[in-house]
Amino acid sequence: MRHRLLRAALASAAAIALATATAPAVHAMPTAPRCPKGHLCLFEGPHQTGRILLNEDAHVTSEGFSLRELDDIEPPIHPRSAVDPLPNDFGCIIRLNDQPHFAGDEQELAHFGPHELDGRRVGSLTPDCG
Repeated sequence: MRHRLLRAALASAAAIALATATAPAVHAMPTAPRCPKGHLCLFEGPHQTGRILLNEDAHVTSEGFSLRELDDIEPPIHPRSAVDPLPNDFGCIIRLNDQPHFAGDEQELAHFGPHELDGRRVGSLTPDCG
């Protein structure tokens, strides 16, 4: 009788251990992509989620920045959100055009920090300081 109870207990413990080891990690959350400080990032999803579609170092210093113009983003991207690294006191915006060579319709990133976009095509980008 004792041997049966012991075997049953061991079998139950083994089954529980096996189920725990093979169960999906329900509580494991994927880490969100991070945009490095001083970088312009365009994200696939809203609220800076999903893949980073574009990651450009703006080389921001207290005296200025050097974000390069991208006149032909190939293949074009369709971001839903962005992070603008340019401080507001620089007086600059970043223009996102839907066509190469800064043509077509544009969206603007007009202030420092996160932005929500509508998923329109981005074929070129340029900083515009005035």
